[in-house]
Amino acid sequence: MKDENLPQLSVIITTAFGYDSIRTTIEHLNKQTVREAIEVIIIAPPGIERPASAETELEDFYNTIIIEADIDNELYQAWVDAVHQSSAPVVAFGENHAFPEPVWAEALVEAHKGPWAAVGCIHKNANPHSLRSWAQLFMTYGPWTEPLDSGEVNDLPGHNSSYKRSVLIDYGSELGHKLIRTNIMHMDLRSRGYRLYFESGAKVQHINITKTKSILLDLFYNGQLYTAALALHKKWPLSKRILNASLEPLIMLKYFRGTLQNIRRAGYWGKLMPQALPIIVSGLTAHFLGKLWGYTVGFGSVQQQINDFEFDRFKHLIEKDRRLLSSR
Repeated sequence: MKDENLPQLSVIITTAFGYDSIRTTIEHLNKQTVREAIEVIIIAPPGIERPASAETELEDFYNTIIIEADIDNELYQAWVDAVHQSSAPVVAFGENHAFPEPVWAEALVEAHKGPWAAVGCIHKNANPHSLRSWAQLFMTYGPWTEPLDSGEVNDLPGHNSSYKRSVLIDYGSELGHKLIRTNIMHMDLRSRGYRLYFESGAKVQHINITKTKSILLDLFYNGQLYTAALALHKKWPLSKRILNASLEPLIMLKYFRGTLQNIRRAGYWGKLMPQALPIIVSGLTAHFLGKLWGYTVGFGSVQQQINDFEFDRFKHLIEKDRRLLSSR
């Protein structure tokens, strides 16, 4: 893929703590079959220094861009800036705790040759030795776990998905709001006639939270962020938010049933059930309460709360997981 069309994929990676926290993701991007066609865009707080080794680790990509931003207060604007500064036709939003397998980028680029506004990928379990890790994976990424066939879909993973840059740019000044919860953006894209695609050849190894308290808080805050963003997107008045909050028990019942169906589909029913049921019921209850809180109070400081789970993922792992992942 080394030709005049480079780069072909811009990957946006955000860190709140410096280069070391994204090093493993960079290592996996370096193993991509189309490494030379990847533009890496790093968003980091102002003043964070890169170690000397980073120069070597980044030198084989097509390009590297550093954007300094206040992660707690300017995260979405930083992502918008990253999209505008990107030069590839496809933009992916990576994570510091999700590690792409070697053909991830190539599979996304190939899939984007089709008529798709967005392309998502398989999420595998990077810390599979904990029951709580599996429970967290199926509660958050259950519909996008193996085995799955490639094809057109109604929604994609909220992280590690990719988009045609032109589609993102077309949002103009609304892009920042759309990036708050990309699942809502996916819904909006479909309402505008765009199509979404799931590419099973693209896979990431995702580190899942394994401390029980952290699982509950993460799901609570993500529930709050989702309904606050949904109310903003829909421009719902208080009466409409109350009406939709009243429907949440039915929505969460469907969510619970879907989580169990995905566990069975993926072939993990015998391994996880019934032991994982208490954490799944507790986690989805926390998510339900968070969604109600989001309808009630809106955003508040929820993004700052979520940033702790997103960008400092190791803090929310049990000791065994930290030890195993550090030794890889």
